[in-house]
Amino acid sequence: MRKPLEPGTRVRIAANHHWAQSALGTVREPPGHILKLAGGWQGNVREVQGVKGKLYFQWVEFDEPHRDSDGDGPYGGGEIQVEFLEAAV
Repeated sequence: MRKPLEPGTRVRIAANHHWAQSALGTVREPPGHILKLAGGWQGNVREVQGVKGKLYFQWVEFDEPHRDSDGDGPYGGGEIQVEFLEAAV
């Protein structure tokens, strides 16, 4: 697992992610309504059991809203798998 990033870190979402490809944003604590809907949050990291092992996500507030892979949205933020986050310089 790639090390989670601290809240406030500027990030770029990898171009090969299934949505918000190459988007810029900032790692944030997940909003309260997300904490109520989605379990597994430990601080600013969400752990989910996948078929091949554990997956780790962080909440990213996008600089510009993006539609998801189904065309829904646009969304101002979303949980993104840690493996697809790169610190933006």
